[in-house]
Amino acid sequence: MSTPPSPGLGIDLAPVAGAPAELAPVPCHETRAPDAAGFGRPSMRVRGIDWLPPALAALLVQVVASAVTLALYCLAGIAALEVPWTFWALVQAALAVLLATAGGQPQWWVLMHSLFAPAALLLDQFSPPPWIYLGCAALLAATNGNALRERVPLFLSSRAARERLLQLLPAGQPVRFVDVGCGFGGVVATVGREHPTRECLGLETAWLPYLVSRLRCALSPNQATVARRDLWQHDLAEADVVYAYLSPVPMARLWRKVVAEMRPGALFISNSFAVPGVEPAASLEVEDATRSVLYVYRLPDAAAAADGVAEPIASSSEARS
Repeated sequence: MSTPPSPGLGIDLAPVAGAPAELAPVPCHETRAPDAAGFGRPSMRVRGIDWLPPALAALLVQVVASAVTLALYCLAGIAALEVPWTFWALVQAALAVLLATAGGQPQWWVLMHSLFAPAALLLDQFSPPPWIYLGCAALLAATNGNALRERVPLFLSSRAARERLLQLLPAGQPVRFVDVGCGFGGVVATVGREHPTRECLGLETAWLPYLVSRLRCALSPNQATVARRDLWQHDLAEADVVYAYLSPVPMARLWRKVVAEMRPGALFISNSFAVPGVEPAASLEVEDATRSVLYVYRLPDAAAAADGVAEPIASSSEARS
């Protein structure tokens, strides 16, 4: 038995057998390790320091690696060994890589650990003014303010992903669209300009992306609005389509929120990060540099264990369930 679509969507939904309606429990030893592009595929690994926020775990790795390197440097001094600074930078980098790998940090953090000490030594050769470091830190805080608190860095949807998203929306019918974490506003500006909407809203809390997205939507002909608002405090009950491009960390919590608040028949679309333990109605590959995948979920109700996805998705040659 299938359920009618969310009011106003006008989407013909066909049932998909076997798709789960609720969030299935995920084993505590299963995490979402990065794939070749840096994220996206589940993997089994030993639990290490990944219970810490990534920035704090990275800081811990650097502190321990630097402390061990300093101890070795002191021992070399006692032994009257003259070793160049380049060697110690490589030692610190190697120790940091080993600690990060053993602690289960993602691949992109391991790469950053390998470059930190050599880059610091290289920068020291040029003697940049102190304000350069302060400016870089301020820029990172303004653009990735959620990385420490929510473990959600700034990801930007590609042009190809935005075009693919537009194909999923019902042609010619206005929808209520919400982008939870709109970044620089590319998605909401595109949807607001290219598709009729009753509401096109972007939510963002990091200051610089919020200001850029506000300006972007104000200067271009579209129907989008942007609010500096925490997605967890925003009610999604009126949304027909919710789009997210966050990180693996909040996906389980976000799924519980959309299931609790959105109407049966509404669509939840996640770029690159699947909901753990929940089979999407469709997974659509995007031809962009990161090989993005749009995971499409049809919101269930109590009358149906699961429902399918919209006819435009089902008819797409790229759709695979």
